[in-house]
Amino acid sequence: MTFSQPLFLMFLLTIPVLIFLYMIKPRHKKVIIPSTFLWERLKKQKRIAKPAQKLRFSLLLLLGIFALFSFSMYLASPNIFIKNTGKNVVFAFDNGASMSCREDDSKSYLQKSKEIAKDIIDRLPGTARVSIVTFSDTVEVLQKEGTRSFAKDAIDRVAQTYYATDVKNGLNIISKLFKPSDTTLFIFTDKNVPYLENAKLYKFPKPKDNVSIENISCVSSKDGFDALVEIKNRGIKKASFELELFADGKLVGLKNISLLPGKAESFLFENIKGNYKVVWGKINYHDALEKDNIFWTVLEPVRAKQKVLYVGKGNFFFEKVWLSFDDVELYKTQDGKNIAGDFDIYIFDQYIPQKFPQKGAFIFVLPNDGNALKLLGIKIGKNDSNEGYARFVKSSVTQNIIGMDFAVQKAVYIIDRAFEPVAKIGGKPIISFGNIQNHPSILFGFAIDNSDLPLKVSFPILMANIKSAFVKKNQLFEKTAFYPGEEIRVFSYSDKKADLILPDGKREIVDLSGYPSVLPKKDALGIYSLVLNEKSKESYKFAINFPTYALDDSGDSLAGNNIDFSDAGKINSVKMPYSLKDIFLILALIFLTLEWMVFLNENRV
Repeated sequence: MTFSQPLFLMFLLTIPVLIFLYMIKPRHKKVIIPSTFLWERLKKQKRIAKPAQKLRFSLLLLLGIFALFSFSMYLASPNIFIKNTGKNVVFAFDNGASMSCREDDSKSYLQKSKEIAKDIIDRLPGTARVSIVTFSDTVEVLQKEGTRSFAKDAIDRVAQTYYATDVKNGLNIISKLFKPSDTTLFIFTDKNVPYLENAKLYKFPKPKDNVSIENISCVSSKDGFDALVEIKNRGIKKASFELELFADGKLVGLKNISLLPGKAESFLFENIKGNYKVVWGKINYHDALEKDNIFWTVLEPVRAKQKVLYVGKGNFFFEKVWLSFDDVELYKTQDGKNIAGDFDIYIFDQYIPQKFPQKGAFIFVLPNDGNALKLLGIKIGKNDSNEGYARFVKSSVTQNIIGMDFAVQKAVYIIDRAFEPVAKIGGKPIISFGNIQNHPSILFGFAIDNSDLPLKVSFPILMANIKSAFVKKNQLFEKTAFYPGEEIRVFSYSDKKADLILPDGKREIVDLSGYPSVLPKKDALGIYSLVLNEKSKESYKFAINFPTYALDDSGDSLAGNNIDFSDAGKINSVKMPYSLKDIFLILALIFLTLEWMVFLNENRV
């Protein structure tokens, strides 16, 4: 017998307390007797009141002890292992990144899990119904309640992925797919797993020898770049190795490193000359996990100043705040009919162009012209004279100004649900953020001169947030290095399809009709290329790296019914865990009921 919550066995210590309370409790029985007999009876009671003599048989005491014992066992969640009798069996394989570890240069944890599972299946009775499930960032059912032979075929289809495993969410979904009371669950993972009813855990140990590259940060310059490489020794012994840095396939840096167990250090490669695009680091060290010995990144080009075009009759506040940014070049015009299409940000101050530029992001100060507003294709309120105090709300462009307010008059509500509210009056948006014709856009429902917003500290912060939120020149992605399963957003003004070239050279067609578009989830490690224009070969690169954070346990308490990997191959017979928790709860309730009945009977007048 095993216990899932053995600490609750401490409740058994309350049994001696119960016996002690029974011993000190005075018990007198009222009887009508002659006075001479009463004296003899009193002396007899004095003798019986001695503690040692109170330990004679008492049904109430016995039932109380049984009730406390049963309740303590219920809290401790006991399990016994019995031979399988043909009920449903589920094999849940963690196929996340950390299960690719290899100890002693042998098979990976996932491969060993599959072998153990097949051995268990061979020992199951012929009537057993077997299900095969994998879990990492998502749950996939490969077979549900099938035969043993088909179950082995399903196990062969269990593939290694490099997603980080979400143990809690994965097992929660599995417990909902399969009823625990009718199912025996075998779990294969290297993570800590909370207690699950009728489950047996095969837990693999953390690798004893593993060094990983956690990150590579690069800073580009006009004639080269600098790189900072962060390395961590996750093993239990000192590691000595070479760190190589490559740029476009060329070795540009080499360092000899010694790292103590559990330590992380950063190593700087400076003044690497050349016009490079792809950079990766490599550790020459043979350990339990080699996929985390390489880290790729893509150099971002040196950012040119953003070109901002102001279209309107002139606004001192807009001009002042945008000219204060070092990375901005501000241009002004009053002629909105002939607008060039090579600016990064356009500010349309109470003006709506008949034709929008093909590229760029927009800031609109809405005019009091219903016909012009129709060009935007958005829904606004009919009343254009709203006034009061507006307050910034949580949004994509209100970092550090949430809750700040400003006075405004002659404002119109922006009631289009496709836009994200930025500032509100009485719960109605007057500044909103969204997309217009596939361009990121900010809408002001009031003239800047009709508010005290430019006099507030929140105004330059808001403009800086807007500038950061808009697409920067030559930057298609928010960053260039991602982890498997991480959302990769593409800020492209194209509404066409593009080719995604995978690390192995295969091509996939992706849809870029949205802004931003989200690429399909991938876990292949290496460099990807997104080709936007096949004719001009306009392509952008990004990297997907091994999620080293997946090697750290989640912190959940370990289940009691687990088998360490060192013992997992020594199973001689298939015994299924059976929980006695509910049985002891029922027994505790029965004993409490009987004790109450006996108490009422003894105290009946």
